[in-house]
Amino acid sequence: MGEIVAAALVSHDPTIMLDEEVRRAGNGGQDTSLVAGFAEIRNELSALGADTLIIFDTHWFTTAEHIVAGSDHYRGTYTSDELPTIISDYEYDYAGAPQLAEAIERAAKTNRQRARNVTNENISRHYPTINLVHYLRLDEKILSVSVCQTAACHNYLGFGQVIAEAIGQTTGRFALLASGGMSHSFWPLDDFSRHLGKDPDNVISEDAREFDERILELWRVGDHATVIDRYPEYLRFQPEGFFGHYLMTIGALGGRDCTAKGRLMSNYENAAGTGQAHVWFDLGRE
Repeated sequence: MGEIVAAALVSHDPTIMLDEEVRRAGNGGQDTSLVAGFAEIRNELSALGADTLIIFDTHWFTTAEHIVAGSDHYRGTYTSDELPTIISDYEYDYAGAPQLAEAIERAAKTNRQRARNVTNENISRHYPTINLVHYLRLDEKILSVSVCQTAACHNYLGFGQVIAEAIGQTTGRFALLASGGMSHSFWPLDDFSRHLGKDPDNVISEDAREFDERILELWRVGDHATVIDRYPEYLRFQPEGFFGHYLMTIGALGGRDCTAKGRLMSNYENAAGTGQAHVWFDLGRE
């Protein structure tokens, strides 16, 4: 019987893929705290013996249904179409999780959820998956999960429950990684270069920053029910991927009943106006 052993919201800020010297040059000589945070997360995953990383990918938008990428292997060269000057010609090669993908499709049918397993190994990759594979994968299997852009809050939570049910029908130790940011509005091009630093004062607005901080505090005390209740308000600040990455993760952990407390594994940072952080959810701890 499979088990969820780890869960985290993890930033995929594209600048983490730059050389350290370049990262520091764009941040007043300091490196982003996200890189050191990845090392902490990696240590936790190793200690817990995770063998499969489920990555909720906030750049992989689907329209008519939830999709999981269920091929047995992915190999290729990735260049970001959004930011080709930052992520270019990156070679990736990793195992998929086809048995879990098949179980998710079966569980979705049983629960009347619109979800499919797509096994085409040439399906497009996106850097919310690629960047996490780069920093966090040793030899774990990888399952990328889309964000269905037509879904509502209850759809994301429901599909998370489907994933948890499918995990229970397989074997392994699974980590849920919600790959994406928090508030997600970018600075206009004319203002872009004046807000490159990681200091949260560079987040797009004081209101967006304050709402992110409220969410972080609710996570700190394990109050996921209130986060879910405040989701309609949070949409004003355009959380990345409609916040689907978080909602699917928390749906798999019990939804409103989940009380896993969140530990920051990075600073709360700016990225081009967006709010970014690594937050580790302590499962089984009160």
